[in-house]
Amino acid sequence: MGNAAMYGLLLRAIQSYLRETFGALVWARILRLADQPPEGFEPMLPYDAQVLRRLITVAARELDRPLDPILEDVGTFIVSAPSHRPLRRLLRFGGASFSDFLHSLEELPDRARLALPGLELPQISLAECVAGQFRLEVATPLPALLPIALGALRAMADDYGALVVIDIEARPSGRGKAALRVQLLEAAHSSGQHFALSQQEAANGG
Repeated sequence: MGNAAMYGLLLRAIQSYLRETFGALVWARILRLADQPPEGFEPMLPYDAQVLRRLITVAARELDRPLDPILEDVGTFIVSAPSHRPLRRLLRFGGASFSDFLHSLEELPDRARLALPGLELPQISLAECVAGQFRLEVATPLPALLPIALGALRAMADDYGALVVIDIEARPSGRGKAALRVQLLEAAHSSGQHFALSQQEAANGG
């Protein structure tokens, strides 16, 4: 599946966000203007980068919003929406604190591959420049992935109750990796969200 499968997952995430947030009629119009089939996207089917670029360009125009904030909201949505709870659980297994979670991201492509064999997520590397300041590099040529990752990381920080500042440091280019700058200001700024390790506890609200 490789990158084509990753595009399918991204397209399905964008579909879920736009449809649930703005309604079925708006989503149907975006699909039509983007010359995509009315049934939308299946997460495990192969798609290419051109389909993704066309869809998000049309969505930004129709919603009259800049593209990056839309994609950041997609990242927040896929972590925090009840319909995406399995992804949140996968990410929360990265550790008991937000710092632990950041360090676990290097293992995320392998964990995702175990859950979905054949899925190739971009390589991730983390460097702690000084205490509480991190540089997260993502080996991807896909510009849309970076603001989505930014939104997801901010949502995960809220989930852990951590106070952070996260910015895009370097966008994808042919000469280097995309990068996010993460500054952990306070590890326990709030109580965060409850998380249960067992499936039974999760079914009861974890």
